[in-house]
Amino acid sequence: MNKLTRPGIALLMGSVVLAGCAGTPAATGTPAAATNPPPAATDAVPTGNPEDPLTLTWDQVVEQAKAEKELSFYAWWGEDFWKEAALKFTEKYGIAVNVIIADGAIDKILAEKDKAVGTVDVDLLGGAAAKTAMDAGLFYGPIFPSMPSSKDLTPGLAQYQEGTETGGYLVPIYRNQTIFVYDPDQVPNPPQTWAEFDAWVKANPKGFSYSDPNKGGTGQAFVQTVIANLTGGIDKYKGDTEVDPAKVANWDLAWDWLKANNPNMNLTLSNSESLDLLNQGAAKLAILWDDDTLAAKAKGTIFKRAVAYIPSLGLAGGGDTAGVVKNAPHKAAGLLFIDFLTSRDMQVLLNQTVGSTPARTDITDVPTLFPEEQRQNNGTTWVPTSYKTLIKEDFTKKLLLQ
Repeated sequence: MNKLTRPGIALLMGSVVLAGCAGTPAATGTPAAATNPPPAATDAVPTGNPEDPLTLTWDQVVEQAKAEKELSFYAWWGEDFWKEAALKFTEKYGIAVNVIIADGAIDKILAEKDKAVGTVDVDLLGGAAAKTAMDAGLFYGPIFPSMPSSKDLTPGLAQYQEGTETGGYLVPIYRNQTIFVYDPDQVPNPPQTWAEFDAWVKANPKGFSYSDPNKGGTGQAFVQTVIANLTGGIDKYKGDTEVDPAKVANWDLAWDWLKANNPNMNLTLSNSESLDLLNQGAAKLAILWDDDTLAAKAKGTIFKRAVAYIPSLGLAGGGDTAGVVKNAPHKAAGLLFIDFLTSRDMQVLLNQTVGSTPARTDITDVPTLFPEEQRQNNGTTWVPTSYKTLIKEDFTKKLLLQ
């Protein structure tokens, strides 16, 4: 999910260049028998094309990455983690990482897509940009099948990102999930089903908070949940690249419910405002992000007794991915950096630093707010980007402007 608008995370323009010295590589493989002559020097030369590292063995990718000496990485949030990960990558491989924390990397990649060589190597891709990237053919690959960690990464996010089929061009970096967070002192029996939630909202005026879908992804998730429960689910939208008018013909059922019930709910301008209302006791239940909430609990910026869960009525979740840009100047270094980000150590560090759920499904010993079974049973995918865009447009037109 694209979190471009998440408050509480500074968006810092500019770059941080991280460099270091390579350590001595550990010996690998088994020494040849004494009766065998050492391989000729030419045998060590990669048989593939260094400019197309997918033609190389992984060991050759590593050596080619070291020869490239540097790479650029773009992200829009999580600066503390990316800086630390880049430093550790440099310490391990001796490759400098130029970390740029900024909005709009996808626009930069689009502007450079017809150049023989661009300036972006690796981009952290939020869900809203997945369709743009796939439609324009911006990424190199498919790379996912060649990544050493691919067998341990969540398969769903490797296939679809916010309803867009990514074809293995993007690699899952972390998962995220929208959740309900509540005060158990005020909500002893939190709603699970849609009928229970509908009744709870009516019985608890201003008890529930959600953000404007134009301001935060959790608001988009909430409106999607209303649509899913009142108009027949979301499976019918999967794979659509454009809005099918027939599939949204009954969305007025959702808009009518929102019009009738918005006076009973807190419509906020951000996720942090929803969290503030919860902290102040002005709200009893709010829809938030799992990683933000886990980080808030670790920092003590949310009350200790707060409880999080994914109700059976379903809430959207997904995650973000990274890819190597098609005209990247340092493709091998980019592949190696993505592999490094999906290593067990970096996935655990990601969880510890910003609270995100690892993309690796073999990591089960990190803090969580809810059982994995809830994610599997109650978490839903996102509708494709074209429908999310319509959600925001219709919310403005049918609710905010009326």
